[in-house]
Amino acid sequence: MSLARDFIKFSSSTSARDKIFRLAQYGSRLLLWQLTHGSPDRHREVITRLSKLEAALSLSRKLFRLGNCVDLAHKAVDALSIEHPGIRALTVTSLTMKSLWLFIDHFLWFGKVGVMKIDLILWTRWSLRAWLVCLIAASMADVILLLDVEARLHRESTGRAQRTPYLKAQVRSVRLNFWRDVCDVFIPLAGLGYASPGCSALCGVVSSLIGFLQEWERLTRPCDPKT
Repeated sequence: MSLARDFIKFSSSTSARDKIFRLAQYGSRLLLWQLTHGSPDRHREVITRLSKLEAALSLSRKLFRLGNCVDLAHKAVDALSIEHPGIRALTVTSLTMKSLWLFIDHFLWFGKVGVMKIDLILWTRWSLRAWLVCLIAASMADVILLLDVEARLHRESTGRAQRTPYLKAQVRSVRLNFWRDVCDVFIPLAGLGYASPGCSALCGVVSSLIGFLQEWERLTRPCDPKT
């Protein structure tokens, strides 16, 4: 399949467009941080335009996510069937807190577009706290899952190795998830005042690139290894 056809297929997906918007949003935020810590007077017009772009992208992504909290709540219930107790507890916690984060995020969107009057500062902080707990739990679940899959891969390598390609693909996927979640942790930390805005913007760009890669591979090179 040609690159052009792959890109058309990729860009037709709502989740893929969100990945593109996210990368542009955090790229703008990183550039803003660099300009404001360099020569802000010389780049005042550029800073103003980038600020408007970053705010518009943020609002657009919030709109894309409307209703996702319900889907995540269902996924949290489904995660109760995970056999591993540690992964089950952490996954349920992560999905529940992510659902709560998006639920609050919906009200923040209504507040920012002027539909509702809410305390944006207060609820933004609660939203960031929920997102932070979600990411920490997800990162811990990634570590446990990675250790479990690597142990199975080691056992498989000493046997018939029928599932080795599948397990190797799973190891790569879990590692990407882990680094994406770890990078994302710095975003709510910065919002709560515990990390540098520049660091959070850089981590946001890195996690967005990882998410972009994962979404690209999922949509353009889907694979179904034999289990």
